[in-house]
Amino acid sequence: MTNFDTIENLALSIVEDYKLGGLYERDYEKFQKTCDNFLFNALPQFTECRQNLDYDAINREFNADLTQLEIYILSRYWVIAWWERENNNAAQIALKLGIKNQYSYNSESQNFKEKQNIIDKLREEVDRATQEYLLLDLDSYGF
Repeated sequence: MTNFDTIENLALSIVEDYKLGGLYERDYEKFQKTCDNFLFNALPQFTECRQNLDYDAINREFNADLTQLEIYILSRYWVIAWWERENNNAAQIALKLGIKNQYSYNSESQNFKEKQNIIDKLREEVDRATQEYLLLDLDSYGF
């Protein structure tokens, strides 16, 4: 059985988020729930997974032993889920406050575009890993 922490720790090795770090220090259980929610958002995106992704939310583990590549792919989908939330939060805050950063060299729309480019690159990385994953099991497709 693969524990949620295995995937989340791999994802967190990429993400630098002071809010998650603060949450970890203040309330570890809430931190775990937040990380688990990103994982739950990631699961439906990995439609090509050859294993059943059923899980036990109470014990925080999958009902299967996931391969390293499956863990990697899910961790990248986790990062995408996190990044999309961060991107949406930043855009909403800027809209609500109506504040323009006078010290910024880029417009808000340019910053949003750059953030969207990062999400697109993450998706491309996941697509490449998924293609590699599918090619490893090509014989099972019965060609």
